[in-house]
Amino acid sequence: MHWHHTIDLENLRQPQMEPAVSAPTMTSTFPAGYADLPTSRLLEAYAAGPARLRAAVAGLEPSAWTARPRPGKWSIREITLHVTDSELVGTGRSRLAFAQPGSGFYVYDENGWSQAFNYQHADEVSVGLSVALFEALRAYQLPVFAGATASQWQQAALHPNWGSMTLRNLLELYADHSERHIGQILENRRLLGAPVTLPVLLETRLY
Repeated sequence: MHWHHTIDLENLRQPQMEPAVSAPTMTSTFPAGYADLPTSRLLEAYAAGPARLRAAVAGLEPSAWTARPRPGKWSIREITLHVTDSELVGTGRSRLAFAQPGSGFYVYDENGWSQAFNYQHADEVSVGLSVALFEALRAYQLPVFAGATASQWQQAALHPNWGSMTLRNLLELYADHSERHIGQILENRRLLGAPVTLPVLLETRLY
């Protein structure tokens, strides 16, 4: 895909679909699935996210970006744009927990954003900017995570569904988030007959 060109959009807007996995909405505590993982493993996955996303979408045919080979699930284009919008929210949350512990996070409706920003019909320039922004956000936030002290990892803010979330929880959530969606892109590619293999960095999902 050449980021500086635009591609033809579909003539008809397809109905909004659900993502492959949605975060729990009625849980009062944050999932403990990564509690025993070394922080270094999480930082490795977090730092590798942008390069892995670029590798996951490299060489796609234009039609593959909007195909939905998994019925009712997002296309590769929708997943890619969602990853960046979620990272915008996540970077803000992480910096809020670091600088203003005890603050509250606003509600983020990922399906509402997908529909409002019309992910499925975004042009090629927008997709390229989105991937570049994801890369920049990770590079900007990584030093904060990498330099956190033991006490700073325990600083917390309030999530609307999960309650208190520590800085360490936020690293867990967003390290998993990119890996989760890269996995969905790879599965779409496999179903479309254009497989790409990437090494697994986190063997299990957080939830």
